[in-house]
Amino acid sequence: MQLTKRFSILFSLILLILAAGSRPSLAAPRTLPIEPGIQVFTLSDDSRRQLGLDLSHVLTVSLDMEPEWYTYANVPGGMGKPTILSGTTGDTLPLVSLYPIGKAKPDAFDPSVIINAYESGTLLFSGVPAASTEPFPVVMQLELLLCHPTKCVPYRRNLSHDGPETGPFPAAEDQPWWPTFRTLAESGSAANSALPATPENDDAETLVQWSFSPTYLQPALEVSSLLSAILMGLLAGLILNIMPCVLPVVSLKLSALLNSSSIDTEAERIRAFREHNAFFALGVITFFMVLAAALGVTGQAWGALFQNRWLVLTAAGLILALSLSLFGLYHLPVIDLKFGIKSRSPRIQAFFTGNLATLLATPCSGPFLGGVLGWSLIQGGGVIFAVFASIGLGMAFPYLLLVANPRLSRFLPRSGPWIEYVEKGIAFFLVGTAVYLTGIALGDTVLRVLAPLWAMALGGWLWVRTRFARPSARWALRTASLALVAAMIIWTGPDRVSESAWEPFDPVSLHKRIGQERIFISFTADWCPTCKVLEATVLTPQNVTRWKRGHDIAFIKVDLTGRNVEGEALLRALGSMSIPAAALFPPGEAGMTPLVLRDLYTRSQLENIMGSWEK
Repeated sequence: MQLTKRFSILFSLILLILAAGSRPSLAAPRTLPIEPGIQVFTLSDDSRRQLGLDLSHVLTVSLDMEPEWYTYANVPGGMGKPTILSGTTGDTLPLVSLYPIGKAKPDAFDPSVIINAYESGTLLFSGVPAASTEPFPVVMQLELLLCHPTKCVPYRRNLSHDGPETGPFPAAEDQPWWPTFRTLAESGSAANSALPATPENDDAETLVQWSFSPTYLQPALEVSSLLSAILMGLLAGLILNIMPCVLPVVSLKLSALLNSSSIDTEAERIRAFREHNAFFALGVITFFMVLAAALGVTGQAWGALFQNRWLVLTAAGLILALSLSLFGLYHLPVIDLKFGIKSRSPRIQAFFTGNLATLLATPCSGPFLGGVLGWSLIQGGGVIFAVFASIGLGMAFPYLLLVANPRLSRFLPRSGPWIEYVEKGIAFFLVGTAVYLTGIALGDTVLRVLAPLWAMALGGWLWVRTRFARPSARWALRTASLALVAAMIIWTGPDRVSESAWEPFDPVSLHKRIGQERIFISFTADWCPTCKVLEATVLTPQNVTRWKRGHDIAFIKVDLTGRNVEGEALLRALGSMSIPAAALFPPGEAGMTPLVLRDLYTRSQLENIMGSWEK
């Protein structure tokens, strides 16, 4: 009963962490909760001279939103997409936009970040140049990220005003907002908008609506039924054990397994071995059930939990605490991986280790997983839970096999003086994992400092520990230590090869270009190790530059490291809910049936596809 209570508490903590790390659904509501209002006012000659603005009219755009909705300011602060109002006069002169600062408040999705928000009733200002011979009709485009504590919606609307119907416009100087406008003008907050709005329908609310009929490079691996999803989920979960993300998991497992080898009695060692693997597997499967609930409710893609900086920092802190305990700085009360230390709560330790190992594995996407997730995450809750249970069982299968045959523990080596080196090696590897996660959360600048420091610490430890070794071994290890430090400094240094061949992701521009030219889109993120493997082996700057020139293809990168609602909408439209993913759009009508590449692909596969376009 007491053990059940402990598991309930731990399970609740996992739920809280996932809830804090997840962001709300990004699906657009059927009726958008905003109705911009436009009014036009005349600016007198005296006011124009006083403010130094050569404007004839001032337009106000009122952001009238439903309760609890808000949008990010033009200068959004710590995160978010800026609100932009652009437009032209009747003779295509650009309007001049002035933006209020916005209200400073904690972001609803990450309270640690202070943002500048526009709440309902906020006025944006747009000025008509006095040099315009045809001030009207004025056409504008309003672009913003409309947010609520439970969801965010990318929003665009084309606005227009045809000019006066009867009589002159009201005077701007007589309006209650005039002091605000004057302050913005005097502070130099006006910005010439060089992005003319070219709406096809002046009254249309326009989100970029992606609609494709994608085809897939390996259609046999696509899922069409619950049975195939479960079977492929089992295989995908099993393959997760050998993906790049598994390296920290291996270190956690190795520590626990070698710890059980220190037990002298065979019967006791087998019992401990079986119990540890059973609860480790239970931790893996439980985490997948929690993950199914989180992704099913929020509509996030696989691995998107790592978009939350505080979740990543929390994971880094837990791993750092485990590593420091292996260095002997302290004993952790619940989970401690030091060899020869008998845990007071071995079942909870194994369960928690399974949770942590699965969390570290979720940024990876291996073969079969892309098709499974792309199908299951758009189904109902029962299907999502069934498929995620199969993925969890697949990942836990090796440990369940050890439960069924615990006598495999006799192959574990007996403890000896060598075990200290293995223990410290695992400790350094876990520190490296914590450094990597911290770099994901805080950026490459932090990684460029911490990674060389980690290499120096490891090299220094090897330098000291080998002082009594044979001269040949001692100097070989010391040379390797110096090489590791140098390699880490070079690896984390600024990129020497320009990636100018890649174009930034602009959803509006991309929507117009599809079908007009050849396009390759790659979805990536800093927290996705599999993506980085592809970028280092297939999508290298040299290859991309060569393909761009040789096949006349536009290469566009969609970065999902942080929240990118428009990029994720495009990913979902392509039938994917995980990365890495890529899509090739041929010109013409075939552009609406792009070829989607899930998970891993090779250089030769890409070259064959591009070559077929030339025929």
